[in-house]
Amino acid sequence: MATIVSRWSPSSQEHIRPFDARRDLEAAADLIEMCFVDNLSIDGRRYLARMRNAAKVGRTTQWQVLHSGFPLGGLVWEQDGRLVGNLSLIPLWHRGRALYLIANVAVHPDYRRRGIARQLTETALEKARRRFASEVWLHVRDDNPAAFALYVSVGFQPQTRRTSWVVTHASQLKGERLRGVRVTPRWKRHWRAQAHWLEANYPSALRWNFPLKIAAMRPGIWGRLYRFFVELPVRHWAVEEGGRLLGVLSWQPSGAYADRLWLAAPVQTEELVLQAALPFIRDEGRLRRPLALDYPAGRAAPALRAAGFEPEHTLVWMKLTL
Repeated sequence: MATIVSRWSPSSQEHIRPFDARRDLEAAADLIEMCFVDNLSIDGRRYLARMRNAAKVGRTTQWQVLHSGFPLGGLVWEQDGRLVGNLSLIPLWHRGRALYLIANVAVHPDYRRRGIARQLTETALEKARRRFASEVWLHVRDDNPAAFALYVSVGFQPQTRRTSWVVTHASQLKGERLRGVRVTPRWKRHWRAQAHWLEANYPSALRWNFPLKIAAMRPGIWGRLYRFFVELPVRHWAVEEGGRLLGVLSWQPSGAYADRLWLAAPVQTEELVLQAALPFIRDEGRLRRPLALDYPAGRAAPALRAAGFEPEHTLVWMKLTL
């Protein structure tokens, strides 16, 4: 259990207050964009646009902004009559445990190096502790060493590094179909190995962060019923060599910029699975949206680049146990 040592200055409590969606959405969106303009993904820009639209609606209809789908918990730092710091604190529930995700930590450039981000983070941790959370998580880009050092200094420990890969359209996938391997539908006999590899590549400790529904992946009647009721179609391509399963690549639609691919394969065969399945998917011509694959950083990178994927970002996921 981590001990949180507060470094508040006597005046910090005068500047920190709870985030109020009805008055802070637009200012928070402006601040986040200013701080992360060079690193915003397409989904990030869409998120900010929705924040601003919700803020405009909220000026006339408070109920709508309170039910806009944005994190309503968090903290802001006000100074000199304006919002200059922001931190979202998002409650989650995973396997019977309450946890929180810290996100959107931003400080106006004119107010940096004054300890504002640290004090917002420490206040958020105290709030999570008072609400009996078992863990607090966050992620930081791997090219932001200052933020990484800050979070380590308050007790967070790195857990994993993951890269998000994107290709703008399935038709842009590169490569030729491989000889000597078979690409087939995923059959019931493949499920045991696929489930094992999915757990290894998308571990349950982080499953709350992924839009990966294991129940939707299952073969048989229960998987079909789940997919029917949640309206979540899923497709699978199994790669075999000499009758041996090398891995399974799965597709899932998404309301975000890109549909999702999930790669279930061991380290030894993951690149071969991608080299075999991706040209097959391209030649089918049935997928018409951008595709995204979240994967452990450094793994399968040569095969993904060769297929036309580009890295969107690499994130270090960090955890503090309360």
